[in-house]
Amino acid sequence: MEVPRIACFHGGGSNSAVFAAQCKRLAQVLAGTYELVFFDAPFERGAGPGVLPHFADCAPFRTWMRPGSDGRDEEEQGLVRVLKLMHADTLRRGRAARARGDAAAEPGRWVAAMGFSQGTRVVGGLLRRQQARLRLQQLDPFGIELEFGILCMGSSSPMGYEAEPTNALDASEAAPVVQMGQLIEEDVIAIPTLHLHGLRDPILPKSRDQLAAYFELDTAHLLEINYHHAMPWYTHDLMDFVLTINSTQKRAIMRV
Repeated sequence: MEVPRIACFHGGGSNSAVFAAQCKRLAQVLAGTYELVFFDAPFERGAGPGVLPHFADCAPFRTWMRPGSDGRDEEEQGLVRVLKLMHADTLRRGRAARARGDAAAEPGRWVAAMGFSQGTRVVGGLLRRQQARLRLQQLDPFGIELEFGILCMGSSSPMGYEAEPTNALDASEAAPVVQMGQLIEEDVIAIPTLHLHGLRDPILPKSRDQLAAYFELDTAHLLEINYHHAMPWYTHDLMDFVLTINSTQKRAIMRV
């Protein structure tokens, strides 16, 4: 059985192993419905907020933005790099399934991308890039068509967005890069999204600004939980999150 995949992008100063551990309970609940696939950012940096001391043994820690860089073109290249990682995962799994003669192990389609903190910039960038490509009636060379996005405790602009320069390495360090209401309509992301905000998260105001500035409110769903800057862990928060993920995909399917 091919299980749909969700590409998962960690925060700044984290890595795929840390994010997988933080999403362990979520992955267990979603098993059989979605498969969470975790990717590592390309650049090393120091540990981000909340990573130490618990995940000290998981070093090195990583960032999706090259330290010291503020170039839009480089961020666009970063998005292509991410798409290549996703495509490579598909090819690797397909080869392994064929080598075993196990058709049931063929990889499921990519249906969504989920990011935490800085990783929400990757998700926003992928959705915005896909939206622009579809507007021009261009096919994706990797065959990746995301149905929806999940942005958890994020802030700042989508990766690759025409932005004012910033040297911030983590979403929690970056302020919104445009003033509210300055985006033209085609720049606003209309692909369905789920936005998870923590009511005790220090960057909550920036998370709200990210949603309001870059996403079409008619196709975005907001879930607020009484939590800090972390993925949901308690059962009631987790189940609300899962139900909202499922409803977001249903809205995406109805929209097609």
